[in-house]
Amino acid sequence: IACILGTGSNSCLYDGKDIIKNISPLGFILGDEGSGAVLGKLLVGDVLKNQLPVALQEAFFAEFGLTPAVIMEKVYKQPFPNRFLASLSPFIAQHLEEPGIRQLVLGSFIAFLRRNVMQYDYTQYPAHFIGSVAHCYKEILQEAAQETGIRIGKILQSPMEGLIQYHSDPLHQP
Repeated sequence: IACILGTGSNSCLYDGKDIIKNISPLGFILGDEGSGAVLGKLLVGDVLKNQLPVALQEAFFAEFGLTPAVIMEKVYKQPFPNRFLASLSPFIAQHLEEPGIRQLVLGSFIAFLRRNVMQYDYTQYPAHFIGSVAHCYKEILQEAAQETGIRIGKILQSPMEGLIQYHSDPLHQP
C-alpha cells in the first residue's frame, strides 16, 4: 500500500509492477484527508471559529500577516488555495503541544487511514508513506495507524530516498 501525504494526499495498492486499486483522493474540498492542504483548512477553520486559545490565534495572524478577509480572498478568489492552505503546515508543526492542534492532525490522519487505506487489503500489507507531511508528523501518523490497526512500513520525506535505495540494490542492476 503506497501513500502520499504532502500538499495533497493519495494512495494505492501496488503489486510491484501495476497499480491494482486506487481510491480517488478527491482534492482538498471533498477529500485529501491527511494532506497539508486539509491540515491548513482545518487550522484556518479553527482559528476563524475561535476553537483555539486566543493567544494561539493571535500568534497565527501575526506570523503570517493575515486577516480573516485576506484568508477568504486567498481561499475563495485566488488560484491554488490548496497551496496556500498547505503553506500553513509549519505553524501546525510548531504548535503540536497545543491539544487542539495535535487532535487536528491526529483526526485528519485517522480519516485518511479509514477513508483510503482501509479500502485496501491493509491486514495483509503494511502502508508505506512518502511526502513532507508524512515525514514531519510521523509520530502522529504512527499513532493514527496504531489506533486503526494499520501497520506502517517506510515513511520517507521524498521519493529520491527510495529511488536511491532501489537503484543501489544489486538485484535491480541491469
